[in-house]
Amino acid sequence: METDSVDRIVQAWRERDPQLDSSSLEVTGRLLLCAGYYERMVGTVLKRFGLSIADFDVLNTLRRVGDQQGSKPSDLARSSLITTGAMTSRLDRLERAELIRRTPDPADRRGVLVRLTSRGSEVAGQALRELIGANEAFLEPLSGQQRDSIASALRQLLVHHEPG
Repeated sequence: METDSVDRIVQAWRERDPQLDSSSLEVTGRLLLCAGYYERMVGTVLKRFGLSIADFDVLNTLRRVGDQQGSKPSDLARSSLITTGAMTSRLDRLERAELIRRTPDPADRRGVLVRLTSRGSEVAGQALRELIGANEAFLEPLSGQQRDSIASALRQLLVHHEPG
């Protein structure tokens, strides 16, 4: 079996301090390293569209919700787990790029609704398709059964640690 950098770290700890149980690093270390490699890959894919991960999240949240009337910025912020102030800056950037449009909320004189422009919908769809293709390439070394096992184990961790 091939070894990786985590194997070398765990082995070094076993030699340095045989009483220390560093076996948890075999999971957490690999999660962290894979997350870093994955984020760089996602960044590379989205850069071709002029998007950040945050921009992609907003565009595809709007696309997934599919509300023709538009979505409230506060609802988008909640779905992204960010503050409304951070959402405002994202929306400003996306509006300047003509990927979204903000219009007055007819139900709330002080509010606005956010909608994708046709260009925004097109960019969001293309970016999503490319990202899914990159996901497949990233996961290519794993069999379907391995993917299912990992997904199930990670679900257990998230259910245990996710708020609410």
